[in-house]
Amino acid sequence: MVGVMKLPRTLLAYCGLPGYGTSADAVLADSSNRQHIRETAASQAFIWCGKQESDYITFGLPGLAPLIRVNNGQCVEKRVLGVNIPRENAEALRKIIARSRLLDKNHAIVEDDDYVVVPVLSMPPHPLLKEFHAKIVHRDFPNQESMRDPIDDIRDVAAIPEELKPLLPDKWELFGDVAVIKLDPRLKPYGRQAAEAYASVLRLKAVLEDVLGISGRFRVPTTKVLLGTDTVATHLENGVKYRFDAAQIMFSSGNVEERSRMADLDCDGEVIVDMFAGIGYFSLPLAVYQKPRKIIACEANPIAHKYLVENVKLNDVEKVVEPVLGDNRDLPGRNVADRVIMGYVKTTHEFLPVAMRLLKDGGILHYHETCPNELLPLRPVQRLVDNLHGGRAEILRLKAIKSYAPGVSHIVMDAKIFRPS
Repeated sequence: MVGVMKLPRTLLAYCGLPGYGTSADAVLADSSNRQHIRETAASQAFIWCGKQESDYITFGLPGLAPLIRVNNGQCVEKRVLGVNIPRENAEALRKIIARSRLLDKNHAIVEDDDYVVVPVLSMPPHPLLKEFHAKIVHRDFPNQESMRDPIDDIRDVAAIPEELKPLLPDKWELFGDVAVIKLDPRLKPYGRQAAEAYASVLRLKAVLEDVLGISGRFRVPTTKVLLGTDTVATHLENGVKYRFDAAQIMFSSGNVEERSRMADLDCDGEVIVDMFAGIGYFSLPLAVYQKPRKIIACEANPIAHKYLVENVKLNDVEKVVEPVLGDNRDLPGRNVADRVIMGYVKTTHEFLPVAMRLLKDGGILHYHETCPNELLPLRPVQRLVDNLHGGRAEILRLKAIKSYAPGVSHIVMDAKIFRPS
């Protein structure tokens, strides 16, 4: 199922399958009544959202929320979605919008006195707009007929046989001045030439080939360097700087909405434990845009931890984020965290006992997992119930972040955890 649905003001409903309605109340997951949970999960949606503004759920595809309007193809000129930017900030924000693939190339950029208005495909994250003092507008835009897609220029300059040029990928991962591309097997003999074309048009210092995707406990990418020697990128997203080696560290562009959501969480004065911190994917937006008392960012991969420490300094949040190298199961303490983030997939449920030990009574858990769509929402809820041991959980939100594989979604579930009375 693929699509975007706009949800009611204070109630989110998601079951992963068509035909379900919304429930009137938040459902309390009680470990003493598992049969009730099974029946509830099978019969109705049960997610409540405390935020008063609208929210969105994306089924099957990654997206940037909230989506106000999407301009497909040659849109009408009236009421097109745009970003109104002070002139002095316009070029910097335009570049970020273009790199994020949000730029609407079917319409021309408009100058309006001391402002520049950039047409966009969907609304950029709020923290990004705030950083550049920009705002969303709907206005008339002239059609843009002369704009060229970068892939057209890449195919023009690529020194490969003409009949192979259509095989050059028109999508790529761009991290600062490092790109990762996937090559058709027929392009393998021309990898260097293809990389030179991408580097020339996109102004890159390095181009990597995605060979086997992500694998292993540490979610390490298997890549081949096609061009360049320095694969360390400094990637700017929503005003947060992430520095990492793209040849050794995974950075999922499909998780951009969830990283942006972290920047909007109200967590002033909280103690937060990020159990799978990586290079700071979720810890950094929280520290940069909110005012938690402390974030304990635990990471077992020494290479990722090295960049986590570097990124904490790069974003000037040393007073807030405490990087910890090691297995999160070795973290000391009990009832220490107001909030626990479990930003991992595959075997996340195996670490739920650690999260329950660390959480305070009434603390909030952000639990990620990959789940077959036909088992949503029952499986993640049941896994949570299995670890309550007489306590209960209020399910605040369950959302599909992106498609992980055919018929499998990467989901995140927010729950408030109450200990046994």
